[in-house]
Amino acid sequence: MEDDVADEGQHFTDPLTFTREGETGLLEARQSQLEGDSLKLSHTVFQSVTNMAPAAAIVYDFPLQAGAAAAGAALVLGNVVALIGIIFVAFTVTEFAKKLPSAGGYFTYISRSLGPKTGTYTGWTFFLYSLVLPAEVTIIWAGITQGLVLQYMHIHVSWIFFEALMLAVVGVLSYTGVKRSAKVAMIAGSIEILIFVGLSIGWLVHPASPVNLKPFLPSSSPTGWAGILGLGMVFGILNFVGFEGAAPLGEESEDARRNVPRAVMGSAIAIGVLYVFVSFATVFGWGFSHIGTFATNPAPYNVLAIRLWGPAWLLVFFAITNSSFACSMAIGNQATRVLYAMSRVDLIPKALSRTHPKFRTPYIAIIAQVSITFLIALAAGLIWGTVNGFGVLATTLVIGAIIVYCLGAIGLPVLYRREYPSEFSVIKHIVVPLLALALLVYVMYRTVFPVPAYPFNVPAYLSIVWIVLGFGFVANIARRSKGTMKDAGLLFNAEAMPTDRSKRS
Repeated sequence: MEDDVADEGQHFTDPLTFTREGETGLLEARQSQLEGDSLKLSHTVFQSVTNMAPAAAIVYDFPLQAGAAAAGAALVLGNVVALIGIIFVAFTVTEFAKKLPSAGGYFTYISRSLGPKTGTYTGWTFFLYSLVLPAEVTIIWAGITQGLVLQYMHIHVSWIFFEALMLAVVGVLSYTGVKRSAKVAMIAGSIEILIFVGLSIGWLVHPASPVNLKPFLPSSSPTGWAGILGLGMVFGILNFVGFEGAAPLGEESEDARRNVPRAVMGSAIAIGVLYVFVSFATVFGWGFSHIGTFATNPAPYNVLAIRLWGPAWLLVFFAITNSSFACSMAIGNQATRVLYAMSRVDLIPKALSRTHPKFRTPYIAIIAQVSITFLIALAAGLIWGTVNGFGVLATTLVIGAIIVYCLGAIGLPVLYRREYPSEFSVIKHIVVPLLALALLVYVMYRTVFPVPAYPFNVPAYLSIVWIVLGFGFVANIARRSKGTMKDAGLLFNAEAMPTDRSKRS
């Protein structure tokens, strides 16, 4: 799949204009640009934060880490290990973002480093999780909401209604402007974080068992390191999927070369610390010696909240509502920018690169993304129900994300060695990406082996089908648009960089 995309005689001026050996190419997409410099650092930080859906990850995944993954009270140590691992992965994104602040995100990164065919394949694989993630967080929320409405209002309203309502609100906000949606995401993300910080402080002030540091020891897991590094690591990494959400907003961010890397790394570390703190408080709020029952309770965080503040379970529901909403909006912004980037070089239908004349958003891509997400959630919910559907979608998106992250870890040293030799570092551009790659390959292995029972074996088969179809997609694109495919790695916000490539070496 390797294919050189960079020529030494090439100079970059306009984000969508390039010259190659005296020949100037001006892409039609120049008339369809995003609103540049509209997002501040705080907006991009919360794009990544809300992409990770921290409240949803805590409520849905922590019980699985403690129980099904056999981490027990050592889920705290598991979150520490996952944080260290994700820092290696996040570092690869920050190094790319410093040089290629693009709406394409990983699509542009891999196109530029490993060639346009591999980049196009990355874009295809990216959609395996970017279209599934909002469906995953909203389908479980819709199911919970249906149950609560029935329990407390004695009215049966299908989860499909709540699913459609959530995605409709997300779609409208995304349609009317990235800055508006980013501000809403910032507010929603702050609320969910504050709720769980407040609850966690309460659990530590009024613990069910004496507070100590045992949750940081592998002996706190009933199976030792096996429970921490086995499925526990899979769920640990799942909690961070989406940390790179700020990257595709590079063309709409102020000082993108500086702010996007800071947003990606800063959000990953901040949310990782939040996971460690909340999981630590959870262990003692529930009771260290009784943590086994935490995983078997159908709504453990509701129980913890009620034990602390009575009707405070409403805060937990409010937090996961915020989380599901904000995550759907953030990943939608990310996915539609990649659709936009691939469309403007004719790799997918050109209509997806159209931007709204007033809002400067890729409105056709937004409509397509919301519609596809709804269909995915609908299919999963009707086939497996909202709970099992959530599990199937969660595992599927992890596989897609890991493939994309692995390609980034492979591409980073290639890019820096070839295009930025004076900045190339063995530690930064070989050791760290290799550590990230080793972690990702291990988590991928643990995701599919041993093969889980139905329906949780479905994601592996779905992923295989998607991967095979991806090769066909790339082959078709290469055959019908060989020239435009080479433009994939050239599309990025050149205003953030010197115009003469010789100055970058």
